[in-house]
Amino acid sequence: MPDNPPPHGGATLLLSLLTLAVAMLPVFLTGSLYPLIAKDIHLPPERLGLVVAVFFGASAAGSAGLAPLADRQAPWAVARFSLAAVLVALLGLASSGGTAVMYGCMVVAGIANGCIQPAINVAISRHIAHTRQGLAFGFKQSAIPLATLLGGFAVPFVGLTLGWRAGYGLAALAAGALLIFLPREPNRRTAPVPAAGDGMPLRFLLMVSALAGLGAGSANAMAAFILGYGVSTGIDTAQAGFVVALGSAASIAIRLLLGLAADRFALPLFLGVAICLAGGTLAYILLALGGPPPVYVLAVLLSFGMGWGWAGISLLGVVRASGPRAGRVTGVMQAGLFTGAVAGPLGFGWLTASYSYAVAWSALAIAATIASLLGLGLQLLAPAARVRSG
Repeated sequence: MPDNPPPHGGATLLLSLLTLAVAMLPVFLTGSLYPLIAKDIHLPPERLGLVVAVFFGASAAGSAGLAPLADRQAPWAVARFSLAAVLVALLGLASSGGTAVMYGCMVVAGIANGCIQPAINVAISRHIAHTRQGLAFGFKQSAIPLATLLGGFAVPFVGLTLGWRAGYGLAALAAGALLIFLPREPNRRTAPVPAAGDGMPLRFLLMVSALAGLGAGSANAMAAFILGYGVSTGIDTAQAGFVVALGSAASIAIRLLLGLAADRFALPLFLGVAICLAGGTLAYILLALGGPPPVYVLAVLLSFGMGWGWAGISLLGVVRASGPRAGRVTGVMQAGLFTGAVAGPLGFGWLTASYSYAVAWSALAIAATIASLLGLGLQLLAPAARVRSG
C-alpha cells in the first residue's frame, strides 16, 4: 500500500484522540462491563484491581522500554504496530474464559498502550503549533475519559443486549477500522534524540512524579470501580452506565476547555491542577458518605470532571516549566503516573475486599488532597512566568 503523508492540524488531533482512546479500551471496558463479566468469570473486586494494575504496569514497561522507537522511527508507524497489538488483545478478551487469559491480554494491551503514548506525543509535537499545544494536550488527555465514555455506553447498548463479549468484539472492530485510516508515512530511521540536560531541581521532579502518581492513582481507581460501586448501592446497571458516560463527557469537556483557556490566557497552570484535584477530593468524600442516586450522579460528575480534568494542563505546565528539559521531566511525570495507575486500582480493590467501599473512597480522598497540595507547591516553586501559558 502506498505511503500517505502524515496529517496536520485537526486531522492529527482527531487521529491521536481516537488511537489513544482505542488503546485504553481494554482496561476501561473491563471496568465498565465488570458486573456482567463477574457473572460468567470468577472476578472479585480485588482481582479486578489486579487486572487493571497489570495493564498499567505493562504500560509503564512499554513506555520505558519502547518509547525511544517514537524518536527513531516514524511515529505513525509505531502507532499502527501498537494498535494492531491492541486489536489482538481485544479479541483475546472477547474469547477469554478465565482470569489467566485476561491477565495475558492486559499485558499485551498495556505494552502497546505504553508504546502508543510517546508516538502520539511525537506526532503532535511535529504537526501542532506551539500556540495551540494547550488544546492539543487537552485533546490527547481526553482519550482516557473518551474510553470510559465508550465503556459506559457499552453497558446498556451492548453488554445488556448482546453480552459482555460483544463489547470487546466491537472494540476490536473499531481498532481494525482505525488501522485503515492511520497514515502510512515512510518509516525512515533518524538519529536518536540527545538526552535532556540536567539542572532541574530534584524536589521539582519528585513533586511532579508524586502529583502524577497520586492524581492518576485516585482517578484510575475511581474509573475502574465507579460503575460497579453504583450497582452495589442499588442503581440499575444501565442507568449507572449512562451516568459514567456522562461523567466521562464532563471530563473531556473540562480538559478541552482548560487547554483552550491555557492557549488564550496567562493561567497559573499548577494552581488550576490543584483546584481540579480539590474537586476530586470532594467527590470521593461524597462517595464515602453514600447517599441517594442524585448524590451518586453529582459525585460521578465531580470525580470525572474535576478529579480527572487536570491531566492536560498538568502536562502543559510541566512542559512550560521544564523548558529544554521537557523530555526528561515529562518522562519522570509519566513514570509516576503509570505507577499510580498500577497502585491505585490495586489498593482500591484490596481496601474494598478487606474493609468496605467507604474506606476505599476515603483513601482516594486523602490521595487527591495530597496531590492538590503538591499542585500548590509546584505553583510556588516554579517561576510564575514559566508555568503560565503563552
